[in-house]
Amino acid sequence: MNTFWYNVMVVATWVTAMSWLVAYKVLPSLRIGQPPSYQSILQSQREDPLVGWRVLCNEREIGWALSLTKQLADGMTRVDSLVFLERLPLEEFLPKWLQGLVLPRGVDPREIHLQMEVRSEVMFDPLSRLSWFSSNIRFPPFLDGIRVRGKADEGRLHLTVSYGEFSQQVDFPLPRHSLFGETSSPQPKLPGLREGQKWTVQVYSPFANPSQPVEILEARVEKMELIAWNGKTYPTWVVVYRSEPGKGASRTQTPRGMLWVRPDGTVLRQEATLLDSKVTFIRLGEQSAAVLAARFRELAEGEAGSPRAALEESQPSRNP
Repeated sequence: MNTFWYNVMVVATWVTAMSWLVAYKVLPSLRIGQPPSYQSILQSQREDPLVGWRVLCNEREIGWALSLTKQLADGMTRVDSLVFLERLPLEEFLPKWLQGLVLPRGVDPREIHLQMEVRSEVMFDPLSRLSWFSSNIRFPPFLDGIRVRGKADEGRLHLTVSYGEFSQQVDFPLPRHSLFGETSSPQPKLPGLREGQKWTVQVYSPFANPSQPVEILEARVEKMELIAWNGKTYPTWVVVYRSEPGKGASRTQTPRGMLWVRPDGTVLRQEATLLDSKVTFIRLGEQSAAVLAARFRELAEGEAGSPRAALEESQPSRNP
């Protein structure tokens, strides 16, 4: 691998390690209702275990995602996810200060596009507490990838990130009543929402200045809104993530992220602002998700085709 791609991978390693903590939610006292919990989320996901998504960047389709939740015989719960993105615009996903580190002089970042494949596994114990997780991030056609491993133990999260011969270990506090997620995979369920409910989110941003990687966001269930999904119109709770009040933020600022959640807790749409780009996950219908999963299994077993073809075959009418 040449120097350029090695630099890209090294920076991506650091970005990926921090990305695991972008959805690390420290739950304080709530003014209204109770915060979402692993127990309620996992129970809801077991009832609807296979979920598929279309992924868009600035309204342009760039890939798809799948997640599968399964309760094991020993009481553990496993959540597997697969995300495939192609023609990922480097300029839109890395800040300029990071571009300066990875790009050779004279290379136009607008001309650089990557593929990215993320396979993740998260395990929860019988009490629905985070136990451990693993994630493999690849940039096809390159064989080398980034490996992220984490284990929860006595209020700490032990994280190991590896790429080739490079390996780094980091420990983070993991409060007892915290949620943990992965930013590259959307949230399938968020049950028990009420208008006005809010909680704070402690964010370790992969794209912030390394000297100030921590940011506090506030999540609020702001309103009920009708959205079109899968050929029908549904009422949804709109959950909005903004910078914490008192940090120069206001209710009128551009949201950092938004979820559209049906009253039964099903997330139909998810948006996140990343630099100057808007990344959108749109949930597939059950039949489309099943077709996508079946077709991808065929591709994984070596049959002809491509990951993009799997998505196209799952939705012939282009409806979610």
